[in-house]
Amino acid sequence: MHPAAKRPGRAIRNRLIAASCTLLSAAAARAGDGGADPAAPAEDGQTIVDTALAYYAENNGRVRAIEPIVNLRHDFGDERILALKLTFDSLSGATPNGAVPSTRPQTFASPSGHSLTAAPQTYTTASGQTSVISSPIYTVAAGQLPMDPNYHDQRLAVSGTYQLPVSGLTQATLGGDLSYEHDFLSVSGNGAIAHDFNQKNTTLSLGGNLEFDMVRPIGGAPVAGSDYTLFEKQGDHTKHDANVVLGLTQIMTRRWLADVNVSYDQLNGYLNDPYKIVSLVDSLGSVTGYLYEKRPDRRSRTSVFLENRLALDRASAGLTLRYMSDDWGIHSETAQLKLRWSNPQRDRYLEPQLRWYRQTAANFYTPWISSGGTGYITNASADERLGAFHAVTWGLKYAARFPDDSGGDGSELSLRAEFYRQTPDRRLAGPGALSGLNLYPGLQAVLVQVEWRFGY
Repeated sequence: MHPAAKRPGRAIRNRLIAASCTLLSAAAARAGDGGADPAAPAEDGQTIVDTALAYYAENNGRVRAIEPIVNLRHDFGDERILALKLTFDSLSGATPNGAVPSTRPQTFASPSGHSLTAAPQTYTTASGQTSVISSPIYTVAAGQLPMDPNYHDQRLAVSGTYQLPVSGLTQATLGGDLSYEHDFLSVSGNGAIAHDFNQKNTTLSLGGNLEFDMVRPIGGAPVAGSDYTLFEKQGDHTKHDANVVLGLTQIMTRRWLADVNVSYDQLNGYLNDPYKIVSLVDSLGSVTGYLYEKRPDRRSRTSVFLENRLALDRASAGLTLRYMSDDWGIHSETAQLKLRWSNPQRDRYLEPQLRWYRQTAANFYTPWISSGGTGYITNASADERLGAFHAVTWGLKYAARFPDDSGGDGSELSLRAEFYRQTPDRRLAGPGALSGLNLYPGLQAVLVQVEWRFGY
């Protein structure tokens, strides 16, 4: 695949991670990321290995992803636990570039392109040699959603946390993450402290995370809001994210556990998607040009998360609710229900789940811009991830446990399959000729994941 075809796939990964299980991470489960139940705690001196391989595919030839994950969790005893995680994912396929469908074919350049023609480009190296490269372009048929068919991305991420006791009732956790892509580098550090009350039936926790990102778009970062045909590019950019979480966990009864937390995020810096554009459309519905999107350089988010887990004889249930609001005008609600039924021997179980999500649109989201303006925008984006939509995920997991020779927990092998459907909620009628086109196709995706967990 041509390197110019690369795109950042963070939103795709977020969907993939939310759909797949969050391995060995009780903290992530409390944060409301849609993860499965955390793994059983390791015994003193024991190491638990949790591996998974996930395959994700969107409809109509859109993004496909393969993601292997390896987690290691070692218990040193005395409540000292080290957890390490290694993730590699590879994404490919086609991804929307933000432009609106048109009654005529449309031509676009891949990120490294410098024109909308296929004419080759000539440049001279430092040694005086002359080289010729082509400007990769692609053409979208009339009536079709504009998508770059050369999407390709790979990421390698490593993370780790270390839990240690501060006192008999207080524990601290320190961690860090490093994620690398060809056009993106992220480094973060986190810490949390938790204190038990009420004979260890109540736990109050406070955590924080600091993240620094270096954004290095292929071909350079475009000047936000500028004319797409001019290909005005800049150098690298940075952004920062600070997050704080306050949580409370309460054992209600022997079979009922409740968890609630409140989190606040502050993001600053380059928050644009450098590969997204917005169409200029006249009153007749003709596309007259394109602008690079432009987003605010600050974003504040507040969310509240509530989880209840209930255990019965051979069944259990988990219900999570989450509400998020930010100063971009986006409000979202999430509800997820998981049920689990075990066989009488408790070495097999089925776990169906249903997840519902809805969000409002960002106050600067617009599918297109009227070409009667000045050609300059304050803030505007046609990114469907910032639009109003609702989404439903159906899933089913089957797992089998295999005791070891000593009668311990042994290993567990599981298979999960999920189906995701995203539907736009606000469908503005297109002007003129656009009124007869499908401007809001929505999205469907499937996820299949195999997981193997064992200890030694």
